[in-house]
Amino acid sequence: MILARASLITYNIWGTNRWPARAPALENFLRLFNPDVLCVQELQPATQAFLDSMLKEHDRVRDLFPGWTNEGNIYWNKTIFEKIEHGAEEVGHLEPQRRMFWARLRFKESSRTIFVATAHLTSPTNRDEGESGHSPRVGQLKRIADELPRLVRNGEPAFFMGDMNDARHPQRILKPAGFVSCFAALGLQSPPTFHCYPTANIGPDEPTSTEAIDLIVANRYARAIAAAVPQYYAGDIAPSDHWPVQAVYELV
Repeated sequence: MILARASLITYNIWGTNRWPARAPALENFLRLFNPDVLCVQELQPATQAFLDSMLKEHDRVRDLFPGWTNEGNIYWNKTIFEKIEHGAEEVGHLEPQRRMFWARLRFKESSRTIFVATAHLTSPTNRDEGESGHSPRVGQLKRIADELPRLVRNGEPAFFMGDMNDARHPQRILKPAGFVSCFAALGLQSPPTFHCYPTANIGPDEPTSTEAIDLIVANRYARAIAAAVPQYYAGDIAPSDHWPVQAVYELV
């Protein structure tokens, strides 16, 4: 039996900050890495139009709910996959248009499906957290951990990815639900994904931080065979203030 493989990337593309100066770098990155499935966060109408214009071999979810344009979306290579269904689950975001976005994709050459979901959890800079000290992300992750088993079919390879805005709780909460990080599955330490500085000329007095807050997790029907955080630059410009996470899986 020949096992199917899929390459996935999750990328917080930083809204329209320093846009369109970053557009060539993002275009070059996506042409080089050309994922089978791409999940994006901090999407905006201008960047969605840009992605639509350059990802000619890909399609995405098209839905009237504005979060699919103003927050996140899922792109897939349409020569490989076709969409069966999609949805947007409320999991406790403070931001009105954020959801756990998901799509069920079917391989065109077979009846096999995969489940793909993405989310952008609430930033720790939100006012409520600053005043109370309580993280809304723990509750959001617990609801995601409940939703994933409900939505995923028996024996279906399933992936969840995105910007967790948290380096500790996502893997702790999602693992008992059966979802393991691509890095943990390979016995690797998760590389930092934030901050990536979009231009290289950062002054010595500017504050810096490095956190592994973007991730890809999968259930036991997808076996990680490679994972990376590509630190891609075009000239002195990076595509975003986050590094992406890239993973290749064998579907078992």
